[in-house]
Amino acid sequence: MASGARRYAARCTSSACGQIPTPPWPTYLRVAADLHAGRPPSNLSSHELTVKELGNEFLSYQMERVSSGQIGARWFEDCRRVVRQFAKRVGVSRPVTSLAASDFQRYRRLLVTEGLGGARGLGVYALTRTITVVRGLFKWAVDTGLLEQAPRWGKAFVKPSAADVRRSRAASDRENGKRMFTAGQIRSLIESAEPAMKAAILLGINGGFGNTDCAALPRAAVNLKRGVIDFERPKTGVRRIVALWPETVEALKAVLATGSTLPASSAETRVVFQSESGLPLVRQIVKRGNNDEIEKVTYVDRLGDWFDDLLVEKKLKRKRVGFYTLRHTFRTWADETNDQHAIHVIMGHSIPGMSGIYVEEIDIKRLRRVVNHVHRKLWPNVDDTAPPSAGKTLTNEIDLGA
Repeated sequence: MASGARRYAARCTSSACGQIPTPPWPTYLRVAADLHAGRPPSNLSSHELTVKELGNEFLSYQMERVSSGQIGARWFEDCRRVVRQFAKRVGVSRPVTSLAASDFQRYRRLLVTEGLGGARGLGVYALTRTITVVRGLFKWAVDTGLLEQAPRWGKAFVKPSAADVRRSRAASDRENGKRMFTAGQIRSLIESAEPAMKAAILLGINGGFGNTDCAALPRAAVNLKRGVIDFERPKTGVRRIVALWPETVEALKAVLATGSTLPASSAETRVVFQSESGLPLVRQIVKRGNNDEIEKVTYVDRLGDWFDDLLVEKKLKRKRVGFYTLRHTFRTWADETNDQHAIHVIMGHSIPGMSGIYVEEIDIKRLRRVVNHVHRKLWPNVDDTAPPSAGKTLTNEIDLGA
């Protein structure tokens, strides 16, 4: 057995995780895959860890993380797709210790030219995500003792550089425009939107809310009397505090007044926004098979669909522009205030560096100064210096340690 590998008693069955099926005639297929790839056939002992076995072990671990709420089913689906495709490309029955730098170089080249589905190559962000998953697969194997050392990646199997990302973004901006709205476009969208959509748009530009932020916004987090939203952002778990505009307060008041058709005990009644059937606007539909294994994950984003329909109606739809563009626009305009810590709190980002440890409170006036600047960008002729009528009850400071 090649050095660097532990003796491994195969624990994976042919249906482990239902991810990488055991092929018929494994020895024939392994030898054929090696010959077709221009490699000498590898000798596989019954105790050596194969690529298929490693992949199934890793996916079993990721499924446990889904069950414990550490990752979402959608991320698991991304991991499964990458692991299955990687195993198919390098050979499911190959010993892991036979993987060489040339294998990873060849695999990266295929990602760039054919992608995961074979139709077209991956862009810089998808390529970064895919390489991260593959490297994470082997790091996990080392950390858990399945391997004693990671394979040799070579010089080519690296994520796109910062320069590559900048060039890709510049090319996309030239072709499709920046991921921003003008003030006039946002005002037009607000004027044409239905009540729930109007409230969501205002949250997007008032506080940088994304699709999932709106869909998971708890009713208990909305304090209309104080004109503040205060809750943990679903994506990061970081506490975010948003000082609301009067327009946002009124729009949320209209949505909350509609009530819910669901039983009072239903979890869906605890969120502000719901679909016509009373379900969360953004959710994952997970199809499970035998042994509770995840077979398929369908991502549903009704908020994004509604917003895209509105963009089409207003003739504003273009590539790379959607509801999340409001968050980009808010961040760009808010940056003009030069108060990065306040912006981080509003957007639900952790304050970076040592400041995140030592900063205990952010004055509500600082948060209002940021959102009022964005308000003036959106409505330059409106006096927004005063908070909502009930805003006089606001405390001067917000404790970030609560």
